Amino acid sequence: MAFRDVLEIEVIGGNGGDGSMSFHRAKYMEKGGPDGGHGGKGGSVYLRAVEGVESLERLLGRRKFKAGTGNGGEGRLRNGADAEDIIIDVPVGTTAFDAETGKVVADLIRPGQLKVVGRGGAGGRGNSVFASSTRQAPRFSEIGVRGQKRKLRLELRLIADVGLVGYPNAGKSSLLAALSNANPMIAAYPFTTLSPILGVVSDDTGDERFTLADIPGIIEGASEGRGLGLEFLRHISRTRVLIYVLDVAVDPVRELESLQGELRSYDPSLLESVSLIALNKVDTVDEDVAVMVEDELVRFGLPVLRISAAERTGLDELRRALFELLPARELWAQTHALEEESDAVVVPPLELELREEADKDGQIERIWVVAGGGFEEKIARFARHLEDAAEYLSGVFKRQGLYNALRRVGARQGDSVDIGGMRFEYFDEDDDTRR
Repeated sequence: MAFRDVLEIEVIGGNGGDGSMSFHRAKYMEKGGPDGGHGGKGGSVYLRAVEGVESLERLLGRRKFKAGTGNGGEGRLRNGADAEDIIIDVPVGTTAFDAETGKVVADLIRPGQLKVVGRGGAGGRGNSVFASSTRQAPRFSEIGVRGQKRKLRLELRLIADVGLVGYPNAGKSSLLAALSNANPMIAAYPFTTLSPILGVVSDDTGDERFTLADIPGIIEGASEGRGLGLEFLRHISRTRVLIYVLDVAVDPVRELESLQGELRSYDPSLLESVSLIALNKVDTVDEDVAVMVEDELVRFGLPVLRISAAERTGLDELRRALFELLPARELWAQTHALEEESDAVVVPPLELELREEADKDGQIERIWVVAGGGFEEKIARFARHLEDAAEYLSGVFKRQGLYNALRRVGARQGDSVDIGGMRFEYFDEDDDTRR
């Protein structure tokens, strides 16, 4: 399977089922009371992090995920069934961004982690719930809420314990093969590795282990998108320890300065990661040259280990050092999780705008256009029975402060109020001219 670490999908939560407008009918009972049941909840779309999947490639055949609609309510107080949810399995390390806003919707860094990304709509209430002492036969019910719809950009950032960072042909693939059970392609030319490769490294007893990732070679300008730089750097951000793999014979001091510069440009926090330097290919130079280079690298403040992946020298010391340096996985996960978008439904603030239009007789009509405050959504839920629900809605708007807000901005008796394209006449109950 080809490696795929970026993918765009569309998720659509299911609509809530409509509430029922029904009245009890029985023999010898000509006029029964309201008995409309509630609609079921629409299905939601979830992302779930799973192990054993290392690419987004498996999702390529399907780009749209739509959950089902809740069943409508029925008479005799029978509620509609909720629709089933959809769960999309993605690799551990997947981050989902809202394609429009760029906000993080889900950051899945632990196996089994579940996050709703397309919320299902609530079911509408049946007319039975709207009965009262003054409204004994409500001839209206609610429409179910529409499900959440949006496009997501999925980015896979490999969850590896240790990441190998270095320029092309620094010997990272050879080091991965020597330390772990991985079998990467190895050749003496740059960019042999075009996708991250994972291996597992065990300690001397075989009881402890960690995953090691060969991140494809970085080039200068990678943080600005040159080559495949951004794709490579994305995976480095998820490793608990970084190994800078430097070729002892190719100006390693300059290479390290350049590598750290690219990491700093992409994400300065990467330089705070636990790190060490693997000075590779020491078998190709005299020992005094290797010692001199090691002394020059000490000023970077990182442990330096001289190794030869090809000759398998210094690897036991490197393996032991990595086990000692690895921070606790749970603590690391807590400090490296991205801030996710809140699950709370945000109601936009109330906005009132006065417009003046001439009617067919040339008279100027004052119209207050209402936006935000949740009032448009409330109107939409009674669109099928708006005339019958007008009295109920008027009471809701009053209790939720709309009339007071209109009065404060100068609304007058007889002005029109426009909410979601529906027009109402404004009445001020405190207006003395009505008495």
